[in-house]
Amino acid sequence: MKTLGLEATRANKTYKTGTEWYAWYMLQEFKKIDKENKFVVYYNRYLAGDLKKAPENFYFKSLPWPFEKFWTHIRLAWELLIHPVDKFFATNALPLFGRGEMIVTIHDLGFYKHPELYHPLERIYQKMSHRLAVFRADKIITISEASKADIISYFPKAKDKIKVIHLSYNQDSFKPISPEDRLKFMDIHDYPDNFLLYIGRLESKKNVLNLLKAYQKSSRKWPLVLAGRPGNYGYKEIEELVKHPDLKEDIIFLGYVNQENYPKLMACASGFVFPSKFEGFGIPILEAMASGVPVACSNIPALKEIGQEAVIYFDPDNTDDIQDKIEELFKNKELREKKITKGLARAKDFSWPKVAKETLEYILK
Repeated sequence: MKTLGLEATRANKTYKTGTEWYAWYMLQEFKKIDKENKFVVYYNRYLAGDLKKAPENFYFKSLPWPFEKFWTHIRLAWELLIHPVDKFFATNALPLFGRGEMIVTIHDLGFYKHPELYHPLERIYQKMSHRLAVFRADKIITISEASKADIISYFPKAKDKIKVIHLSYNQDSFKPISPEDRLKFMDIHDYPDNFLLYIGRLESKKNVLNLLKAYQKSSRKWPLVLAGRPGNYGYKEIEELVKHPDLKEDIIFLGYVNQENYPKLMACASGFVFPSKFEGFGIPILEAMASGVPVACSNIPALKEIGQEAVIYFDPDNTDDIQDKIEELFKNKELREKKITKGLARAKDFSWPKVAKETLEYILK
């Protein structure tokens, strides 16, 4: 029997995006598939929801820390130094010190490849944290072949300790919606019959500004719905453009959409657009494909790896190309149906139990 350490700070966040949901699913799935090894789950102050419900081989330890940053790097590090575990798995960052084998997931190196998309302080913090993770890790998990190539390009010595394990989406929630349920949901929330949907943070690295510029040039026969919270960098420019008289009547801001409404909103969309300049994976395009919604997204390596032939691709730096592909998504009925069919099939290749099984096998190897 091995003792495995896990940190639950990301899984414990109220407003979750890709990395937080990954942490949440790994913890929840590990509870289901391993009844033999001992798991010690570390967290700061309290655990929300069902996170603390677990079988007898799971133990939970609160490590209070008065500061917003560096809980993992310092407080957790001290705990692992005094009370080491056989293996410690982190879903995003490793402690500065501590004993036992260290395994970490590195999602992407966007702050290296596109530093202009990050706030300077965030860029410094991320570079420091990821350099430490690569240096300290005995094993590295990453979420796409594209991310693996990036890690090797910046850290060549890490090549032999990297394993690619794709992420997934909630298969129980994201599925095509019946016409009756769609009509009911649309009436309750007063959404238009046809709309183009973007879901994600409203910030520079998600390339929302270019999406708005492309949409401004389009025929705009369908509203653009933006679902997501303001990001840390670039939101002011997005907000200013949306206020333009030529745009403000055709754009709907929803803010953060809760997990009850999110899958229904996705399934009701006439099309989904994902214009990111950089991604390590791209869970939202999987969610859209599984919902039977045609997708237009950036032609960046990670998204092409995940979407394959099920998606319409555009150059994220070319607003004319973004405009053309969005128009095509709505106007070319034959292409829409083809992409929907391929998307539904492609989405079946992914599941969180599969991700957790492969991850745990690699940790225990």
